[in-house]
Amino acid sequence: MASFAAVMGPVAYLKHLISGPRLPFTAAYFGSIAMTMYFSIGLHSTLLTLFSAVIQIVCLAWYLVSYFPMGSAGLRMATSFGARQATSWMTG
Repeated sequence: MASFAAVMGPVAYLKHLISGPRLPFTAAYFGSIAMTMYFSIGLHSTLLTLFSAVIQIVCLAWYLVSYFPMGSAGLRMATSFGARQATSWMTG
């Protein structure tokens, strides 16, 4: 995210994050960061910390996919190609 802010400029990037289409991502991502901090430091709960960390990873993956050419279709195609390659390498 810092690289996007560096490329776009901090103020323009902040405006982009709080725009209508990006607001759900922004709320989910920064909310999951706050939950991770609270669960790890405040409650000392490993399970809840892990759960909120997974939410962070999903939010970041969604954010990155939204910037790929062809979006999720391109990611699906690349993933299936990679899975086929890995399968062929493992089976010989």
